[in-house]
Amino acid sequence: MKKLIAIISVLAAGFVGTAKADITMSAGSSLEMQSIGSSSNLSIGGSLGFAFSQDLGNGVTVTMQGLSFGNDIDVVDNIATAATASVYNGGGTVTLASPLNAAYTNANVVSVVANAQAAFTTNTVVTGETVDADAFEQISFATANGTLTYGSDVEIDYADLGVGDVLSSDLTDTGLGAATSALSLGNTTGNGIQYATSFGGTALTIGYLMDNGGGADKFDTSAAAENTMAIKSAIPVGPLSITIGYTSDSTAGATNNTMGGSTSMAAGNGTLSIAYVSSDAAADTTQMSAKYATTLGGASLAIGYSSTDKAGATNTNDITASISQSVGTGASIFAEFVNRSGAAASSDTSAVLLGSSFAF
Repeated sequence: MKKLIAIISVLAAGFVGTAKADITMSAGSSLEMQSIGSSSNLSIGGSLGFAFSQDLGNGVTVTMQGLSFGNDIDVVDNIATAATASVYNGGGTVTLASPLNAAYTNANVVSVVANAQAAFTTNTVVTGETVDADAFEQISFATANGTLTYGSDVEIDYADLGVGDVLSSDLTDTGLGAATSALSLGNTTGNGIQYATSFGGTALTIGYLMDNGGGADKFDTSAAAENTMAIKSAIPVGPLSITIGYTSDSTAGATNNTMGGSTSMAAGNGTLSIAYVSSDAAADTTQMSAKYATTLGGASLAIGYSSTDKAGATNTNDITASISQSVGTGASIFAEFVNRSGAAASSDTSAVLLGSSFAF
């Protein structure tokens, strides 16, 4: 996260009438290569984001999420081309089927209208292009007592405390066989609020979604909606750091509850973490996981393991590992590995990834 040059901050501050405005920017890029089965996949990705904050001078600091967008393996392309642009934008042709030249009768007119509707339906807006972007979806109010956040994309999956996944790249396990047992937490993102505070060394976070099917900037708060509530607390206990979380979401008339707990402690030259999560979503599911993180010279090393047991399905066991080495300010090279047992038959069960990342 880097501050923009001072002149930009001053100009922006002029719009709000104060010199206390602060603008921050984050950006990054990555180049990765994955080997899985008989395939070698190459990916380049990046992200750019802005945030804005303002000290009101009364003990309250307001922070607004600005524009953020990225290009990653989930996004085909961020630019529409003439070859794929819709006819609505003047970039294509529409072919109407007969009877355009038939006799003028009511039946033929109806047929022509139907053909036109079908043609415009099949010539859709843009094929294969998606903008992976978010803008102004959250605003936070911070005081000495805590921080209150409101937004249309608030995420309160507090019970998701598993530690077995140490992968940092979305590409590493892409194409891996689907897990026969997978942990489902229900709907934990939507329109809602979150409050985080601490007291006596204990951290407490409470969240509530007024509409867990949200994401829309406008919604009717007086109408019936599907809700989610969650709570999480981190408590120091001697040499241990213990976190417990609970999430309950109501979807389609059913209530799904998830509970999780994790702890970590110093072990040898690193940190050992273990976690347990239980969910009664579509089917009762439990997951046990562990992670060990340490350093070797100037490199960071982490190894993780998770075992997931879903009612009526074979257990799925995942082993993940990662090592990262800094090669300069904001730049690093890394390698990752994943192996899965309990995946769908005739599917790839392991993958290796080499990558580099840069933060600007």
